[in-house]
Amino acid sequence: MSKTEKGKVAVIGDRETLPLFKSAGYTVVEAYSQSQALEAIARLESRGDIALVIVLKHILDDEGKFKASLTKYKIPVFILPTRWAPGEPVDVNKIIAKALGIG
Repeated sequence: MSKTEKGKVAVIGDRETLPLFKSAGYTVVEAYSQSQALEAIARLESRGDIALVIVLKHILDDEGKFKASLTKYKIPVFILPTRWAPGEPVDVNKIIAKALGIG
């Protein structure tokens, strides 16, 4: 069975934000810090039925360190910008050039 066949998506965030995701049918885990989010990812990965973890950006202290900590996990993790921690502008041309090894 591939990861995509497992099919469950989990969202890690705070108590105020999670009810929306829970009402949409996602598995939710409450966390208020980066370390709690990493512990939750470890627990979710050990379950074996989660295909993707979404972490709400506003609970993270240092997104760069958080991403570096994810290398030990096999489960894909997506950091979702929120109203309290908006996303950064993205230069698609730079991303493509880097992927092609010319940037």
